[in-house]
Amino acid sequence: GVAGGIAAKLVDIAGSAVQAAGAFISSSVSMASDLNETLSKSEAIFGDQAGAMEAWASTSDKAYGLSKAAALDAAAGFGDMFLQLGFVGDQAAGMSQDIVGLAADLGSFNNLDTSKVLDMLSASFRGEYDSLQRVIPNINDARVETEALAQTGKSSAKELTAQEKATATLSIVQGDGTKTSITLYDVKDLSMLKYT
Repeated sequence: GVAGGIAAKLVDIAGSAVQAAGAFISSSVSMASDLNETLSKSEAIFGDQAGAMEAWASTSDKAYGLSKAAALDAAAGFGDMFLQLGFVGDQAAGMSQDIVGLAADLGSFNNLDTSKVLDMLSASFRGEYDSLQRVIPNINDARVETEALAQTGKSSAKELTAQEKATATLSIVQGDGTKTSITLYDVKDLSMLKYT
């Protein structure tokens, strides 16, 4: 009877181990599939910049505390939005990388999950500032328009493009959200300006 009980326990343990191994394999296959889909998305969005974006995302675990797949997926989402706003490949790629890094910094400083800050930033580029005001209290439509008018030299907010407002939004977030070295974009020629 004792031997039978031990044998039954061993069968239960072996069954549990097989189930755990199966779940691990299934999870690994799913994660690999997700990464492949993210890489395909990145290639479609960033084109010639896709390789550089993948290399950048490979360091995101140490730089931002994000997995390669999470960093690349977030950057691809922003890249798609920036392309739709009229930014070109390398500009969209660089700005997307900056946004992911900025989200990680703002999240760390404000004890928020990076994905939550990414959502806040995404909303702000659509003109929805309420959630971002949790970490950038003074951002609003009037301030974005004022910043965009100053950057472009235009005299009326009606003349501003969505691209110019996005650039102004990024400038405000960078200026208010971090005290480290940051990158701004000159909306006239879209060149990067560095300052500390």
